[in-house]
Amino acid sequence: MKRLSGLFVIALLLSVPAAAQQKTVDGLVINLGLMPASLAVRAMGHAHAHPATFPSGSEHLLITLDDAKTHQRIGDATVIVQVRAPNGVVEEKPLLHTQAAGMADYSELFAFGASGTYRIRVKVTPAHGPKSVETVFRIEHQL
Repeated sequence: MKRLSGLFVIALLLSVPAAAQQKTVDGLVINLGLMPASLAVRAMGHAHAHPATFPSGSEHLLITLDDAKTHQRIGDATVIVQVRAPNGVVEEKPLLHTQAAGMADYSELFAFGASGTYRIRVKVTPAHGPKSVETVFRIEHQL
C-alpha cells in the first residue's frame, strides 16, 4: 500500500501540480510546477531532500529543464529561484538537485502565506553552457 501511495504522489507531482507553466529561453525549456509541500515531501526522490516539517502555507516549487532541440532532460545545472510575494517580501534560494520517477529536477520549499500574484524569477546556469538564462513566471495563488 505504501508503494502504491508513493506512486500516486509521483504521478501527482508529474501531472497535476496546482500551478504549472512553461517557457523556452535561449534553447532551454523551463517548466515550473507548484503544489502544497505536504504532498510533495511524501514523494520518493523528494522525501529525503526536504524537511519533514515546514511552515504553514509552504509550497513545493519544482523546475525541470530540457534542451529545446534534443528534448533531453538537463540535470546538472545550477538553478536559483527568487519568489516575490504579493506584499513585496522576497525569498531567494538555490534549488536542490532532486528527482521523481528517475527523472532529474530541481526543487525547494517556499512560503506562500497570502493570496495574490507571486512573481517567480528563475535563473539557470547550465553546467556546460556559455551563460546563464533568466525568466519570470507569475502565479496566481489562492489560500
